[in-house]
Amino acid sequence: MRLVWFDDVQAPYREPVLCELARRSTFRAVFLFDDEPERRMAFRPHPGYAAEVLRAWRLPRVGPLRALDSYQAVLRPGALRRVLDTDVVVMLTWAQLASVTVALAARRRGVPYVVFSESTLDSRRVAAGPVDRVRRWFLAGAGAVVVPGPAARDAVLADGVAPERIVETVNAVDHEVFARRPRELRAGRDPGGPHRFVVVGQLIPRKNVEVLLTAFAALDGAPRLDVVGDGAEAARLRAHAAALGVADRVTFHGFLDEQQVAAVLAETHSLVLPSTEEVYGFTAIEARTAGLQVVVSDVAGVAASLAGADGVWTVRPDEAGVRAGLEAARRAWAGWREGVPDDAGSPARTAADLVRGALRAREQKRSL
Repeated sequence: MRLVWFDDVQAPYREPVLCELARRSTFRAVFLFDDEPERRMAFRPHPGYAAEVLRAWRLPRVGPLRALDSYQAVLRPGALRRVLDTDVVVMLTWAQLASVTVALAARRRGVPYVVFSESTLDSRRVAAGPVDRVRRWFLAGAGAVVVPGPAARDAVLADGVAPERIVETVNAVDHEVFARRPRELRAGRDPGGPHRFVVVGQLIPRKNVEVLLTAFAALDGAPRLDVVGDGAEAARLRAHAAALGVADRVTFHGFLDEQQVAAVLAETHSLVLPSTEEVYGFTAIEARTAGLQVVVSDVAGVAASLAGADGVWTVRPDEAGVRAGLEAARRAWAGWREGVPDDAGSPARTAADLVRGALRAREQKRSL
């Protein structure tokens, strides 16, 4: 079976799954943009799968487009053929002009498509009107919808997707980077000492790092906090840490690549994901894969997948909730987890579920 993966930008955390898909099918990945400055993502050829950047116009984020999380694109002549020359297209987003164009053309030409949908009801900004109708139309045309957990499943059910067209999977992380490497780095390290919390992500308002700093400053003793990432709020957050009197116990690392993040996870004890809005929350799974405890906002998509898991505290993303989670994690600390938990999904599992969805979409198209 020939598969095309269609996405905005080449994300490093997706690459293990793309390599697995290349092992299971005749596979190409196509991307709209060669970079995404905000998240430091840039296209590069990968030895594990065929990939290319399509010819497309990137629209400037001005006016109404400023409110969107991602850049919008218009496909240039010839690009659509590169996407649809396949048996099945796997699409990662509906909230993209180019995705709507591909979906329209796929329906006309009889090319089935699968949607990988991470959006949850909590992360949804628009639940009515024209935007909601476009989302429902886009999902209705998919031969299958693959979702990484129960929160995303609830969202597509609410959009009218029939249960038999949904394939539930997990969001996978690279076990070489986040399982093996941290354990190698911390071999023989004493798990005691002051508790070290870590937050990984863009320093933007919805990541809620300001509230995390305030909650952290209210803890007694001498815990430490590592902040990994950069963004528009970096300078203000540094100033906030200084005003709280904890600048000597908070380390701002700036942007780090995956290998560098794994090295920080090797030295820290509990990851905190305090976002006020989070479609999924990869960092929580990366941290659990690395053997850490996790304090996670209850509005993050990953929270439903981790409900009831050992070493996980789900909290409200306000100061009281985050502080309670920090205190509970510090009290419970008994050392890094040796084994990789079952919910730390493997790339092989995710790829197998995507192929299953693609086969379902192709069979459905043949039966029509």
